Amino acid sequence: MVSERFVIGIDDTDEPDGPGTSRLALRWARSVVDEGFGTRLGVTRHQLWPSPKVQSTGRNRCLAIAIETERTVLDVEDHIVDFVRANASPKANPGIAVFSRHTDMPHALAFGRRAQQELLRLADAERYATESNVLVRGLGGNRNGMIGALAAVGLHTGGKDGLFIDLEGLRQLAGRLTAGQIRERSAVQHIIDEDTGEELDRDDLIDTMDWVRPRMTEDQPVYLTRRSPDDRKLWLPVDRPSANRPGSEG
Repeated sequence: MVSERFVIGIDDTDEPDGPGTSRLALRWARSVVDEGFGTRLGVTRHQLWPSPKVQSTGRNRCLAIAIETERTVLDVEDHIVDFVRANASPKANPGIAVFSRHTDMPHALAFGRRAQQELLRLADAERYATESNVLVRGLGGNRNGMIGALAAVGLHTGGKDGLFIDLEGLRQLAGRLTAGQIRERSAVQHIIDEDTGEELDRDDLIDTMDWVRPRMTEDQPVYLTRRSPDDRKLWLPVDRPSANRPGSEG
């Protein structure tokens, strides 16, 4: 059988002070590999409009997981649905979305961009999902997680939004490493000086702060850095860990 790439969006699986949706997304991505279901290609986190009307445990973020598998879209749906039902908080309103080769990407992306600028309704998600041919499911509560799930697959496949929180070798990168070591040990191949826009040389030294999170840029993970103001021979990540990330592995 021929392998196909799928992007699965999930949102609103958690509750205040509980394990976040990021953690659930990472666990599912790993289960895909552990069970021989497919290959994980990366997990991205996307920021939606931070409206005070949206109940969220963090900052109204949603997650997208890219995988490659020989299984069908219905197999993928069953796998993620079973996992979310078994692991989401019983007080949550989880939703999932599955993007396949039959999906109209520009239409799904348009929904994701709208979700970053305004408060959308469940009816909006259902309409866009039908028009763009994205499989969506609400798995409990008021089903509002479908909104973020659909936005996540649109933004991920648009290729210009989000932070990678999982990628081959990403979470094993720690301490001070050269750009060459990061490229050798992970799927991160583009390490850019934000000020010049140029790729770092292989011997340029980076303090990773034990938290490497490349940005999705032109469908590629791009690690943005800038020179340290205290040591011109050292680069620091532009995107750094926040001081407080409750219930999240982001």
